[in-house]
Amino acid sequence: MATRLERLVVPAVAAAQAGVALAILNWGPTGPIPMHFAWDGSVDRYGGRSESAAIVGAMALLTLAGPFAIRVLSRRRLDQPDEFREATLMLVGVTSLICALAASLAFGLIGEGSGPLGAMSAVSAILTVVGAYLGKVSPNALIGVRTPWSFASRLAWDKSNRLAGRLFFWLGLAGFLAAPFLPQPAGLQGFAFLIVAAAGLAVFESWRVWRADPDRTGAL
Repeated sequence: MATRLERLVVPAVAAAQAGVALAILNWGPTGPIPMHFAWDGSVDRYGGRSESAAIVGAMALLTLAGPFAIRVLSRRRLDQPDEFREATLMLVGVTSLICALAASLAFGLIGEGSGPLGAMSAVSAILTVVGAYLGKVSPNALIGVRTPWSFASRLAWDKSNRLAGRLFFWLGLAGFLAAPFLPQPAGLQGFAFLIVAAAGLAVFESWRVWRADPDRTGAL
């Protein structure tokens, strides 16, 4: 049965995101818009307002369809309402941040010269949102530390996602606060390395816990 979050909040957020896409399409600049940033934070590809609007529109569709997909594709039924709510809130938060970033680039609120700072701040905000909810989601095919070991052990899923959630949350918060004071692009590059390291630790944790779990399934 659909929750109030699915019936009311998700459609409202998706409609707002679709409105942003239409605003970019109709009133966005006709000139080139930064679409992709290189490793050093410089712009390495430009696009038009149609492409920018398409990205925001895709986020609106993901917001609308994501909760349904999480339910359908879950390896285990989401019997706990809180677990489903956390996954949905994380999805909506991330898509909303991506829409805000795309709109800021389209309307010139983030300039080309602030590429490394803007990129680090945006990624930090996304990590903070993801980390706040990641440790509370149950096994599913879309969100989380999805490894063969975490799917074969509920304990491995819970512990690896809890670890990833803590690491991402504090890393994102620290990155957001430190971004204005770090020398760029070195700050952005070091931050990217820390993200990869945190993800690697979470994957290792899923294997470590699976190996020691007497209730694990499979023989990986």
